Amino acid sequence: MADIDEKHIFPSTISDVPNPRGSVPTASSEKSPTRSTSHRIADEEKNKDLEAGLNAGPNRSSSTSDTAIETTVVERGQTQEESDPNVVDWDGPDDPYKAINWTSRKKWGNIAVIASITFLTPLASSMFAPGVQEVMSEFHSDNDQLASFVVSIYVMGFAFGPLLIAPSSELWGRMPVYHTCNCLFIVFTIACAVASSLPSLIVFRFFEGCAGSAPLAIGGGSLADMIIQEKRGGAMAIWALGPLMGPVIGMFLLSGR
Repeated sequence: MADIDEKHIFPSTISDVPNPRGSVPTASSEKSPTRSTSHRIADEEKNKDLEAGLNAGPNRSSSTSDTAIETTVVERGQTQEESDPNVVDWDGPDDPYKAINWTSRKKWGNIAVIASITFLTPLASSMFAPGVQEVMSEFHSDNDQLASFVVSIYVMGFAFGPLLIAPSSELWGRMPVYHTCNCLFIVFTIACAVASSLPSLIVFRFFEGCAGSAPLAIGGGSLADMIIQEKRGGAMAIWALGPLMGPVIGMFLLSGR
C-alpha cells in the first residue's frame, strides 16, 4: 500500500524537480507542450558540442562554437539568397551586360548622348523668353503676370517631373524612361507650337518641362552605373555643363534676332 501511495505521489514523469524516489511534477511542466522531434535533436546536438568543447578546454570550446555559429549563419544566408525567387542580380561581377563592364567607347558614347539631352531640355526653358511679347500679342493679352508665368511654368515641370520619373527608372529601367520622356518632350514641344490659346500653351509648357526633366533626374544615376567612383569626376563635369550652359545659350541665341 505504501508503494502504491509513493508511486501515486511521485509519478515517474518528466519534471523540473528531481527526487531520490522519483520526480515531482510542477504546474509549468504539466502545462508545457510536448517538444517536437527536431527541437530534441537540436538540443542533443548542442549538448554534444558543449561536451566536446568542455573536453577540449575553455578557449577551444568558445572558438569552436563561434566558428560553428558563423558557418551556420553564412550557409543559411546563402541558401535564402539562392532560393529567393525575388532576388534579381547580375551573373557575377564580370557580367558583360553590367554597365560597369562596358567598353570605354560604349561608356563615353552613352555619356555624350546623356549630356546632349541634358543640354537641350534646359535650353528650351529660356529660349522661349525673348519671344514672349510676340506670343502675348498673338493671343491678344497684355497681362504681365501671365507673360512671366508662361515662361516659369516650364521650370515648375522640372520640379514635379522627377517625382514620377526617378521611381519609374528604378522599376522599369533607365532606357525605357529615357525613350518615353524624349518622345513626350517632342510631342509637347510641337503641341506648344500649335497651341490655339494661352491656357493651352501654359499646360503644354508644363508637361514639356516634366518630360524634359528626365536627364536631370536620372542622368547622374546613369553615369554612376557606368563609371567607377575614382574616375567619375570628368564624366559628371561634362554632364553638369548642360544645366549650367543650356539656359544661358538659349537666351543668347534668340536675344539678338
